[in-house]
Amino acid sequence: MKTLMQSGERIRYMIMSTIFVGILGLLSITFLRVQPLDAETGVVEVVVENGMVDWSNGVIRAVGLGFPSQKAKNEAHAKATAKRAGRIVAYRNLLEIVEGIQIDSHTLVKNFMVESDTINAKVQGMVRGARVIETQSMEDGSYEVTVEMKLSGSFQRTVLPPREREPDPLTFKDNVVSTDSADSSDVLVYTGLIVDAQGLHVEQTMSPRLIMEDGRVVYGAEWVDPEVAQQRTVVGYIKGIPNAKTHERVIAVPLVVKAVRVDANNPSDIVINDADAQTLHLTPEHIAFLRQAKVLVVLE
Repeated sequence: MKTLMQSGERIRYMIMSTIFVGILGLLSITFLRVQPLDAETGVVEVVVENGMVDWSNGVIRAVGLGFPSQKAKNEAHAKATAKRAGRIVAYRNLLEIVEGIQIDSHTLVKNFMVESDTINAKVQGMVRGARVIETQSMEDGSYEVTVEMKLSGSFQRTVLPPREREPDPLTFKDNVVSTDSADSSDVLVYTGLIVDAQGLHVEQTMSPRLIMEDGRVVYGAEWVDPEVAQQRTVVGYIKGIPNAKTHERVIAVPLVVKAVRVDANNPSDIVINDADAQTLHLTPEHIAFLRQAKVLVVLE
């Protein structure tokens, strides 16, 4: 009898354990589902129909679905026609996404394309040359094709105005930041800039600016070295200060400044205080990292 009771206890224990583990599993699944996809990476993505704009990594992606030709001669031919159709649709969707990207708070890429046949031709050529990064077969014989295009490089050079000359550092009547320290070791040299704009509803654009209260431009597209612009956008947008501080763009000793507000007329432009502007412009090493576009804007 005792053995039967012990056996019964073990069975009940096993059943309760199984139920408990099952409940934990369900809770884990629920937790994973409600977690934002960018919780760890901090990536700022704007999802649109048939694609997305990744403002953190500076890429645009589009998806196209292609179906086999009804005139396909065999299975291999059907696959080839479906893949080709998927690419064509993906490129068409990519063009629509590109046209909707904002240059600044008031201008879309599409506006430039309408105004200039040259820009229109260049942008369409870049879209057709976008890289295929994934081709996935579907159960019905169709193929989903994903293409990707960089925001920097040729695209950035085409839609942003050319830099006429290298801008000079700003000058200040009343220096808040001292540059005449007797001990040069007292002056901390930073390796990049992080602008904390959380809660300010910053608009992501190709050509954002950092400005002072008096309207002077502390940083913008004109500050970026043309060779650097081949690889980097004017700023990188990211979520979370911890993600920003460990980002390769600004490590190892980034300067973190708190944005004052966004500009009323241009919500892509961010106002910073005078002292921070001086910290940037009165130190040659800081001017150097601005020219290297080592700037991150942190969003909520």
